Amino acid sequence: MNGLLVANKACTARVRKRELDAHRNRIRSMKPQIDNSTPETHGLDHLRNNLKREQLLEERYHEIDRDNRILLQKMSDVMKKPSVKSGGGGHRGGPTSLTRDARKQELSRITKENHSILKRIQQASPVYSVVDWENSFRQSFSYLKNSCEYPPAIGRKGLSKSTSSLTPMRRDSRMSGPSGIAPGEAGYTNPADDLRYVLKEGQKMDGIYYLVEMATDGRSLAVTAYDSSTEKTLSLLINEKNHRKLYRDHYGDYGAIAQKLKTDGEILYVDHEGEQIRPPEPTLPVEDDDQPEEGEEQAQE
Repeated sequence: MNGLLVANKACTARVRKRELDAHRNRIRSMKPQIDNSTPETHGLDHLRNNLKREQLLEERYHEIDRDNRILLQKMSDVMKKPSVKSGGGGHRGGPTSLTRDARKQELSRITKENHSILKRIQQASPVYSVVDWENSFRQSFSYLKNSCEYPPAIGRKGLSKSTSSLTPMRRDSRMSGPSGIAPGEAGYTNPADDLRYVLKEGQKMDGIYYLVEMATDGRSLAVTAYDSSTEKTLSLLINEKNHRKLYRDHYGDYGAIAQKLKTDGEILYVDHEGEQIRPPEPTLPVEDDDQPEEGEEQAQE
């Protein structure tokens, strides 16, 4: 472009600019050679609707209606014809059974035998006696107590009142029942009779193997741990509030509660979520200030 010689550069620039503008105008007004508009056949009915599929569906519906009419006609004919059981027609479809009476007699014999067997079973006396079992157990337990150097850790329900009980007793009620009635008097009830054992298993705590037993009366929970090597028994009484909390937090699994048991010397406690449930500390009797001291009594004498 620089090598072309022109007479006037300004005139040449105006001419080139006019040619460029004309070229741009021709490009803007240029029409495409390919027609991109919607074809005229796009609105035809056979393209918008699938007539073949509709025809097949209509034929299928007609076939279903025809089968339904045939079935309905057959059912109507069956209902109109008299059946053998209704007594119509007077003629039976099949031959008479030759063994009908024999089969009835056999069925009656089997029924009578079943009734006689049931009667003998209901009137049969039991071979095992629960009373004899209880008497035998009491006698065996008495032999066990006589042969033991120390009394058993926990007694069984219904045994002698001398066996250990899981029901706590106050200091002033050791010789009387929970209601203030002494043993042997009328109306006395053994606290161990209301207990129900919920767990009996061996467990290792602080390197020592214990026999852990849990019993409840529906409110409080009594826990005992027996060490056979030292023949010592650790006990823990959990009140109703803590019992319900442990039962709810462990979804009723007393085995999981037993895993929370810990020992501190000769004290048994439950470590649950950082809280220690320990046995209540014994309270000392309060001396009456009105009673004179021993020295004062001697001085008065």
